[in-house]
Amino acid sequence: MIRHCMTWVVALAGAALVAGCVGTAGPSAASPSATTPSATPSSAATPGPNGVPASGYRLRATMTQATPPITRFGWLPVVAITGDLQVVVAGPMVELYPGPLLPNLQARPLSAEGFAKIVEQARTLGLLSGKTDFTPPDVPLGAQLGRMELLVDGVRYDLVGDPSRVMTCVAAPCTPAPGTPEAFAAFWQSISDLTWLEADLGPEAKYVAEAYALLAGVDRVEEPSLPPKVMTWPLKPPLSAFGTPVGSGPAPRCGTVRGADAEILRPSLEAANQLTLWVDKGAAAGAGTSLQVRPMVPGEDVCLELFGIDP
Repeated sequence: MIRHCMTWVVALAGAALVAGCVGTAGPSAASPSATTPSATPSSAATPGPNGVPASGYRLRATMTQATPPITRFGWLPVVAITGDLQVVVAGPMVELYPGPLLPNLQARPLSAEGFAKIVEQARTLGLLSGKTDFTPPDVPLGAQLGRMELLVDGVRYDLVGDPSRVMTCVAAPCTPAPGTPEAFAAFWQSISDLTWLEADLGPEAKYVAEAYALLAGVDRVEEPSLPPKVMTWPLKPPLSAFGTPVGSGPAPRCGTVRGADAEILRPSLEAANQLTLWVDKGAAAGAGTSLQVRPMVPGEDVCLELFGIDP
């Protein structure tokens, strides 16, 4: 099934944070704006079959900023924990140019006890008490913020704060006061690297996404010395009719590929690189169409989230 929509991180891999006692504002902090996520707890997300939340993920940490949505299309989550307890992060990418079209996502199984420890840490740091905006008052307008979505006991908490709100520790132990910007940053640091969970984390393996958001017709940099690879679009309807424009004029088109169509398309995406051009089956020779691809974990709808239009 191809889902057409007119609508949303590699997100920064998480700011490096230092635990401590004196708060300072880092350069990547931000203040809420019309383009930042809502920081209000949502209603309960009812678990589906086998206890998997209907929303599809139990935790998602993303970076957000008041920039055009198209520029944020490729920002992956810093970390996501799926309903079936897979910890998904971006792995290392090939440094040669052009690189692979698909980012390298890695996953590790997480025990239920491990997830409970994450929730308990959020509770201890005062992040589940009702307050949702942990943004320091002195951050510059329009800079980056971290958004944390966490499902606890059927309620989805949607939190926002500055992941780079570091603390300079003079003497250990250094524990931020609950409910402070530093507490948010400390939690962000802990979920950015979950190796502290030790035996609660299983071995790492490639994460195969079940769905992909695609931007078709995005601007690309011409590389005269690197002729683009040309590949055939394997799905119906043709690529020329795929997705919905995200703006007026010759704007890129955003669409979602799921289910059996994702299975068909995946080998082609894995074989493509960032300069690949795509043509429809039987189409006359032409310039081809460029693609940008965003793998999604269950529960994400990047086109809808970014561009705000329900298909």
